[in-house]
Amino acid sequence: MKHVALFIFAFLFSLHTIDAQQADTERFVKPMKLKPSVSGSFGELRSNHFHSGLDLTTNQKTGYRIYASDKGYVSRIKVSPYGYGKAIYINHEGGYTTVYAHLDRFASKIDSIVKAGQYNNQSYSFEQFYKPGEIPIERAEVIAYSGNSGSSGGPHLHYEVRDQASQKPINPLFFRDDIEDDVRPQIQGMKLYCLSDDATINNLNKDKYTPVVFYEKSFHPKGTKSFKAHGKIGVGVQVLDYFTDSWRKCGITSIDLFVNDSLIYNFNMQKFSFAESRYINSHIDYAEKIRSGKVIQKSWVEPNNQLSLYGAKNTYTDIIKPGDQKHFKYVIKDYAGNTSILRFNIEGIKAPATQTKKKPPLMAINFEKSYKLDTLGMQVNLAAKTFYTNIGLFLHKEEKNGLISPVYHIGDRHIPLHRSMTVSVPIPDSLMAYKNKLLMAGLSSSGKTYSLGGSLKNNRVETSTRSFGRFTLAIDSIPPVVKLRKAPAGNNYSNRKNIEVIISDSFSGIKKYNCLIDDQWALFEYDAKNKRLTGTFKDMPFLKKGSHQLKVIVTDNKGNETSKLYTFKN
Repeated sequence: MKHVALFIFAFLFSLHTIDAQQADTERFVKPMKLKPSVSGSFGELRSNHFHSGLDLTTNQKTGYRIYASDKGYVSRIKVSPYGYGKAIYINHEGGYTTVYAHLDRFASKIDSIVKAGQYNNQSYSFEQFYKPGEIPIERAEVIAYSGNSGSSGGPHLHYEVRDQASQKPINPLFFRDDIEDDVRPQIQGMKLYCLSDDATINNLNKDKYTPVVFYEKSFHPKGTKSFKAHGKIGVGVQVLDYFTDSWRKCGITSIDLFVNDSLIYNFNMQKFSFAESRYINSHIDYAEKIRSGKVIQKSWVEPNNQLSLYGAKNTYTDIIKPGDQKHFKYVIKDYAGNTSILRFNIEGIKAPATQTKKKPPLMAINFEKSYKLDTLGMQVNLAAKTFYTNIGLFLHKEEKNGLISPVYHIGDRHIPLHRSMTVSVPIPDSLMAYKNKLLMAGLSSSGKTYSLGGSLKNNRVETSTRSFGRFTLAIDSIPPVVKLRKAPAGNNYSNRKNIEVIISDSFSGIKKYNCLIDDQWALFEYDAKNKRLTGTFKDMPFLKKGSHQLKVIVTDNKGNETSKLYTFKN
């Protein structure tokens, strides 16, 4: 009874907290004075993580004013060619932090601080934390302008609200009521899983995906309302959501699964920790996503899935026996409370005739244990809790035409890794002369190699990765490519605001770059996704009118370097 009372108290407290946040829609100023259009919702399922904020579109343009949500102080500024790009973090009274990311540029008082730091460090990348009073911010103050920096896929503002103490992101919709949503979640499909060797669905020992259709005020499996099953099974659902007058695919807020009218599984997206976000690969059917792109949310929790988003009822697996009648009902809601229901039945039957399957030889891996494997020339180190459940590990080595070293098969790429594994392979004698240019490469299903990095260690190449697959060695001795972009006639930039340089690398990737004008370090912004360096003349306080020499030095991850000299006028 004590545990029940504690659970009821915690549940009521969480509801009170959510209600308080939902009622606080006037607390924050909206970050942009545009009609809001959401292209990414809080908690949306992304690759290896849950989306931590709202993505607000900006009419395919950059340069809209970004306003501070409330009075406070800048607690952090970060500039990177990747991830959030240019981002500002502001701490407010009441225990909240707001985050504004993928910015084009900062307001002048912030920009001057960033530029000074970049020149001091002689680096475009910049990160600094600040204390109260160092950079005070007023409510609705213009702090930046919207952009497309970092890993952004198009112009937009990524906006977050976080709990200041824990830095856990909170749904920003708790703090605004101007985004319309009268569209119920769209259930696209469902999947039944065979979770034991003797399990069957419709007489086959095989998982079954079924698209769903809407009729009689709820969703149903297409072509049937009932399945026949035997043995241990699990279920999952494929669902997405839309906002009013929007075609952008977003995420849902809650999933409840009832069996014979009893709640047996609950998932609720209100707040999460960045540290737990990668557990998304256990929450979804990772293998199905790799195979088909379908994102199915499973309704059972694997033993090493540490997500805090499940309720007291957090898993459904069942052993179906002959004569069982199971009536399933999914109740799925978005943040606005729009609700969709999926109904289907499972009938228990006798076990069909034994089906034998030839399985490859696998090594049994207990997810709670660590392993140091040394076989077939490969060394593989697996930390405890690298996997979400126990797995079978496949190891194989083969020679392949056209490659400079053997191919090492490690595991099944459909199995997710929560932690990185270390892989080490020997350098053949024939490659010792090139060892400083060797790196680990992955081999795609089409036979194409791609860089996995790596370092030399005792005449071996070692790398760290979070993916199973096929591994081999590759040589990168080709230096990066450097060239001016759209240079004016005679390199006369007197009518230009900036100078642009394209930099690219064929394999291992860009590690670092430096731009010098008349032998003095100059700030060039690196847009990694477009392979572009941009030097804006007004950001170079030392630069005078006249003729100059630009030196661009670019180094890849295997030490190959390209240095180019350009004479220009401004």
